[in-house]
Order: sequence, then C-alpha cells, then structure tokens
Amino acid sequence: MTAVDHAQNQRMDRQSPVPLYFQLARLLTHEISVGRWSPGERLASESEICAAYGVSRATVRQALQRLENQSLIQRFKGRGTFVAEPRDRSWLLQSPEGFFHDEVGRFGVNVTSTVLRAETAELPQWACEALELADGSSGVILERLRYIDGKVMLYVSDYLLPGYAKAALSLKERDGSLYDRLAAEQNVTVAGGRRILEATRAEARIAKLLEVGQRAPLMLIESVSWDADLQPFHCYHSWLRTDRIPIEIQVTRSSAHG
Repeated sequence: MTAVDHAQNQRMDRQSPVPLYFQLARLLTHEISVGRWSPGERLASESEICAAYGVSRATVRQALQRLENQSLIQRFKGRGTFVAEPRDRSWLLQSPEGFFHDEVGRFGVNVTSTVLRAETAELPQWACEALELADGSSGVILERLRYIDGKVMLYVSDYLLPGYAKAALSLKERDGSLYDRLAAEQNVTVAGGRRILEATRAEARIAKLLEVGQRAPLMLIESVSWDADLQPFHCYHSWLRTDRIPIEIQVTRSSAHG
C-alpha cells in the first residue's frame, strides 16, 4: 500500500508546534514499523507523498532525510527510495516515556524484563535527594534486567515514592512498562525530567548481569522524573550496553535565537 493509498487515514496537525517534516517522518516511520511497507519495497515518489499528505516537496525531502539518517530507508539516484533492512533500534533518551515506549517499543521488537528485586525499603542517599526525601526514607525499589528480542540490554535500579508501591511492585508478577502501570493504576504521568549520562566501566556484579567482561565500557544514566505538578516521583540508575543499543538524542532549533 502506497502513501497515497493510506494517507486518507493520516492527518498532519498544522496547529501543532511540531514541524511538518517531523510529523511526516513520524507517520512514515509508523508505516514501516507496522509492516505496511516491507524491507526492499519501493516507496511512493516525492510528488506522490506531497499530494497524499498536502505538504511541500521541501517538507518531504526533510522527512525522508530524517528516515535515511535513522537507516530506515535507502535512496538510490535514478531508482528511488526503498525500505531498508531492519536493524537494532536506538534509545531516544529525551523521550519522557522511558525505555519501553521508546524507539525499541515502537518498532515491533520484543521488550521483556527479569525482576531482580521489588520491595519497599530504605532508599540510597542519592535517591532520597532526587525525590526530595529525608535521608534514610523508605520508598519503592525495583531492580530489573531489560531485554530486546532475548538479548540483555540494560540493568536498571528504579526508586519511587512509597505511595506508588502498588503499581510498581505489580511488575514483579506481570511484565510491562512501569509508566504504563503507574498511569493505569495510580493516574500519574511523566511531565518532564532530567537525565545525566556518564561513561563508566562494569563492576563485577553488573558485568555478570549484562554478560560483559569486568571493567567493560558501559553508559550510566541517572534520571529523575516529575509528575504533572513538577514534583519528583521516580528516579533511576541504568547501566546500558551501547554496543547493543546506542543512545539517540534529537536536537531541534528553538524559535528564539540568541
């Protein structure tokens, strides 16, 4: 099915602050991710996409360039644009929804977890500070290994305010997204947060869990998430195997120029 055939179900939001090329890229990415276009299949021409989505050729070219940069498509002079063979996805780190809902979750891969610890206990000092609690306070501790298609990708230690124990600890019995569970069971969503990246090396326990050698290079991510009232409710430390899933950070130009 071509972009022209399917565009009737797709809409560009011209009132949104999100640029049209970014919206178009997202729509085309979805078509690929759900298998509407198969690897090796030729996409519609630029002019057909223009007509289908009601955008300019410049917008189409920017969107296609974005997909090409993400290795989702390949363009050949004189032949056209083709869907690329699938590859491991990256973690779009600035997404507020976390690992499960990121590129890895949207592209049809199988994201699973092994829960190593799930309980209410005394939080480490850094987590108390991040959650604006007194030192020695109790909270929810959730330690997990996360996998994509059966390959271990990261080890994460989550810490939450004690009021979110019911939703968070339910992951011990039923796998899934922490943020999905919090939203469904306790009506809390992520409004924003802060993430810090640090290059590190695997200590013995983490090396064993992530199936790497001791002192192998890893990426340590420290994160704090805020609710709709901009109050911290969740923080984590995550050790990531970037040899298996690289980090992606998207940059857009602000409307205000300094």
